[in-house]
Amino acid sequence: MSMAGRNGTDPDSTVPDSGMASGSDAGQPGGHLGPGDLAPDEERLLAALERDAQGLREPSIEESILQVRAAEDEAPLPGGGGEPDDGLTPRFTEPDLD
Repeated sequence: MSMAGRNGTDPDSTVPDSGMASGSDAGQPGGHLGPGDLAPDEERLLAALERDAQGLREPSIEESILQVRAAEDEAPLPGGGGEPDDGLTPRFTEPDLD
């Protein structure tokens, strides 16, 4: 019988603390997928994602700070855009009587 240590984990257990802590992309602790480990449809999806990401840029430090402040205040992100619209705003128009 083993006992949990001070941090709540069992030192005698062979099970990783969590899936995130294992680094297990390929099924074994510490293993990572290589180029030939993906199925053909996964390869196509990865290529499309990489192609689409080429036009993206990293935000500047100033933009990052504004984004963090907006997230902390639960406010809208700075930048472009108009009035918030959830798509439920009614639009009233005169009826077409023809």
